[in-house]
Amino acid sequence: MTDTPRVLIVDDETALLDLYETWLADLDVDVVSARCGAEALSKCDDSIDVAILDRHMPRVSGDEALEKLRARHYDIRVAFVSAATPDVRIVDLDIDAYLTKPVTREEYVDLVQSLVRREAVCETVEQYLSSLSKRAALLESESPSVLRADPAYAALEEELSRLADRIDSLPFDDPYLHRALADGGQPGSSTALDPTA
Repeated sequence: MTDTPRVLIVDDETALLDLYETWLADLDVDVVSARCGAEALSKCDDSIDVAILDRHMPRVSGDEALEKLRARHYDIRVAFVSAATPDVRIVDLDIDAYLTKPVTREEYVDLVQSLVRREAVCETVEQYLSSLSKRAALLESESPSVLRADPAYAALEEELSRLADRIDSLPFDDPYLHRALADGGQPGSSTALDPTA
């Protein structure tokens, strides 16, 4: 990571892109913006630390951009901020977080700060945060009973449980994590880190 983290924000809605840039103006990050997936790919190199992608964009979708970014093997944290309602297929996406539009300034800023901070956490915590974000996004869009019937979601719950056991004693001070915890508990408590709570 460079001294000042570089954040690539991508959305085909110009007004939203401008709003996101304004929201990030007070953070100690360099913002690079792109209005489509193709432009994002042209602006992305190994100096980018975080990419926030929309999923539904013309020419190159967010899913396609994600696939191409991962194929380049950049050490980059990628999140979707999208109006696309997530389904259980996001479990298999190599993303670090997922927020469904509309989002508030606080949610967006917390997400970016969380992704920037993940440079300093161990891989187990990173995996836990990524899986927890996917779980939170899915629980916003579908009922738990429907999700539990899906084998991919059941595997996600098992992964969360396994990871929670490994990190239960680690302290967390991450606003995005607080928001993603379904029961609203505080990180570091066994209740908060129990994905089945």
